[in-house]
Amino acid sequence: MSGIHMKDIKPTYEGLMFTTIFALLFTVMNLYMIDYRAMQSVIESQDPFMILILFTILVFLGKNSQIDFDKYRLYFLVLWGLYVTVITASMLMKDHFVWTEMIIWLMLTAVLSYRIPSRLVTYLIIAALISLPALFMIDHTLNESGATLVFVFTAGLLLMPKKNSYMLFYMLSAFIMLNIITTSRTAMAAFIAVAIIQLAWINLPGVSRTQKKWFAGAAGGSIIIVIIFFFRPIFDFFIGRNISNGLTLNNFTSGRYVLWETIWTEKKWFGQGHDYFDFTELLHAHNILFDTLGRYGILAALFFVFVLGAACAIAMMRRTFGILLYFAVFIFIGMFEYSYLFMFVYFSPVVLFFILLAYVLTTKEQPSGG
Repeated sequence: MSGIHMKDIKPTYEGLMFTTIFALLFTVMNLYMIDYRAMQSVIESQDPFMILILFTILVFLGKNSQIDFDKYRLYFLVLWGLYVTVITASMLMKDHFVWTEMIIWLMLTAVLSYRIPSRLVTYLIIAALISLPALFMIDHTLNESGATLVFVFTAGLLLMPKKNSYMLFYMLSAFIMLNIITTSRTAMAAFIAVAIIQLAWINLPGVSRTQKKWFAGAAGGSIIIVIIFFFRPIFDFFIGRNISNGLTLNNFTSGRYVLWETIWTEKKWFGQGHDYFDFTELLHAHNILFDTLGRYGILAALFFVFVLGAACAIAMMRRTFGILLYFAVFIFIGMFEYSYLFMFVYFSPVVLFFILLAYVLTTKEQPSGG
């Protein structure tokens, strides 16, 4: 199977139609996420939009692909099926069954069963990039905006030519936008880490040991110089402003630690349902693992870890570096920003996560630069 390349993108009626549909849906959901003109008071849930985009993806796959149960896909689907079964049992036992969520689980299972053409991945990534300007339609910064940009930026690296000039221009443009729309420490740290890892990945393989030392020295020296000259603002941004009232885990995590501790203390095998989150002023748990634990229970949280671990393991085995990097960012940001994994205020990052997961299950060989 061929990799994902920007140079392979050719204008077609199919590509224009599907990219436009995806871009419109992503844009609307970005506006919903930032609550543009109080959209969240009008649109009760994003579930119908998730169902609509998954339906569109399945229409494309039904026309252009086929269901495939090779060994690794079958193993993963068994694990995924157990995860969904435990969540279903939790919703039934704790009386918080939601039909739209169940429809989404089933549609995601169908998507994961198909072989994914690389052009579908391309359409979705381009659509997500097109939707980003909608994040400017707000007069204040949001953590969610920054996280969304970092996810889409990381996915966009899959399309970029693996040359420093292209990469640096893309990274600089994204970094300027990131500084405009968010003050999220998590998003900033994730962006910087992705940029460094990506540049190292395209520069280090195939070069001599001396060149690797020069690259490491130049990169390390640059980081040290930046830290020396900008230590105070960097320290204040990432640490200082959060420990002004004392150095505690709760202060350092912006009030999240007490929240996570409460969820851990009150954990149950099948969770406490969608309404478990009623003991804090925060809007959600800011952690995909703890929110899964509180909502669906210990068993669901364990299978959730297995699903994420399996996704990363398959990406490593297939040598799809760019997709593995996306999964790693997804998990890292999920430790501080998310509520439960799929049905929450984020939209395009979740769609990209599942389409990349289905794609890596499809990939039989190493995508060039992927």
